[in-house]
Amino acid sequence: MTTIKRKKTDTDLGTMILRNMASVMEREREKRDMTKKEFAQLLEITTPYYFSMLDATANPSLQVITRISINLKVPMEELMMGARPRET
Repeated sequence: MTTIKRKKTDTDLGTMILRNMASVMEREREKRDMTKKEFAQLLEITTPYYFSMLDATANPSLQVITRISINLKVPMEELMMGARPRET
């Protein structure tokens, strides 16, 4: 049986999005005072996958990105682009 491994993101935009996501996720993890293992559980991803997201080698699906956004209660725009929501 052949295992298919998802290809690492190979575009500058993809890398930028992963780095922004890593930055936002680490900020949120520190705000919650959680370990990386606890935080991965909150995000509903495995700990190794969380680490691969932090070092920008993951290739998360839209479903995974959406789940992270919902679990963190962080808008997808902020999660992916690093943009803070506008204050009203």
